[in-house]
Amino acid sequence: MTELRDGPDPASVAATFARLPAPAILESVAGHRVYGRWSLWAGDPLDVLIVEQEYSGDPFEVLAARLARYPHIENPTGLPFAGGWIGYISYEAGARLEHVFPTQPAAASLPLVRMALYDTAALYDHHADRWYLIAVDWPRDAGLHRPAARERLAELRALLRSAASGENRAPIPSAHMLDTGVWDGAPSADWTRAEYVARVLAAKEYIAAGDVYQVNLTQRFRTRTAAAPLQLYLALRLANPADYAAFLAWDDQAVISSSPELFLDLHHGRVITRPIKGTRPRTGDRHLDALRRRELIHSEKDRAELNMIIDLLRNDLGRVCEVGSIRVLSAGDLETHPTVFHRVATITGRLRADRDAVDLLRATCPGGSITGAPKIRAMQIIDELEAVQRGVYCGSIGYLGLDGGMAMNIAIRTMILDRGVVHVHAGGAIVADSDPHDEYEETLAKAAGMFRALQESRAEWLSPAPV
Repeated sequence: MTELRDGPDPASVAATFARLPAPAILESVAGHRVYGRWSLWAGDPLDVLIVEQEYSGDPFEVLAARLARYPHIENPTGLPFAGGWIGYISYEAGARLEHVFPTQPAAASLPLVRMALYDTAALYDHHADRWYLIAVDWPRDAGLHRPAARERLAELRALLRSAASGENRAPIPSAHMLDTGVWDGAPSADWTRAEYVARVLAAKEYIAAGDVYQVNLTQRFRTRTAAAPLQLYLALRLANPADYAAFLAWDDQAVISSSPELFLDLHHGRVITRPIKGTRPRTGDRHLDALRRRELIHSEKDRAELNMIIDLLRNDLGRVCEVGSIRVLSAGDLETHPTVFHRVATITGRLRADRDAVDLLRATCPGGSITGAPKIRAMQIIDELEAVQRGVYCGSIGYLGLDGGMAMNIAIRTMILDRGVVHVHAGGAIVADSDPHDEYEETLAKAAGMFRALQESRAEWLSPAPV
């Protein structure tokens, strides 16, 4: 590890790393005072794990076996990441753990799981305004034919110097360009408003029958685009800044995410999860937004939604955490995001000594905030009511460190680029007193930042260029 003085503006680094093979960016853009501290850039992975959609076995066994091929690396740096696997685990990978297998068609052709091993990366500490460069110094007996760590660090320094000098810099949109950016109707939806409302009513019938207390129902939009993956990411990064943004690209596919939700953080045995439940759209009008904030704070419906998920996650964590270690630090802070207000809970626990990051994933995937409760029945109803599989959306994106640490988001506010087609999903929790038309409007509010990014990526100032 080395500290880099006079590093580049973090906003200028994405274009440089996007030119590397299989770039991976995990970026904190919103600037949360506690959870938005670190950003990470990497490229040119040492190994890639792909579990295809057609695989019929347990994808988590495949993941654990691949991770076991590489040595555990101690991390004395104090940094959250010192080399490891970056990628995603799809919603369906977690659902099959509970024997819920999809009956709907796949939304896109991306794999069930894709994780790549990066042994060199740049990290930026937003709180301290400092850059750190890391390179894994592999043991000699690991049998890996990699350039020496010092050589890879030198190459990384050169990359960041090129970013600082403006080489390979992509055009970055300015805020005023997005001020008038609204969805122009180009993306097509799987359902009309009436069809979505009908599915909300169907979900409420299951709730009334006692099958479930809550179901997370989503819909998909899609459109074709000539924009490069990086252009979409830069536009989304500005339109919907978030603490768990991600950019993963390979071949003619990409995952472009700007998620506000932390799924799992595991470091030094401590587990943190921060589920989101309860939403109000922002208007830009100071008085109306203040009213909506108060509505969300005092809404018994939204409080009940979140409490259900808190109980679900406590149960999931209880499978792998020490008895008595699970604590609810917050039952629902109100947070302001670019297009919406959210209620967010914080739950912690201590992982048992005989469990690891993959065990934690197996116990919790997919995240309870995007399924409903009880979890298994909610996932069965989701498969029945939704038009397509979710794929990466509502799965999780992040890293599994060689030191045993992990940080994964919930892949909401996520765009999937598959051979020139962009898929955008959005949804919300349905409970007994949900208003179907309000639920439809909530999906549009949550997708608004992605729609704006799609529109702006088509503008002339972001002319398509290969990355």
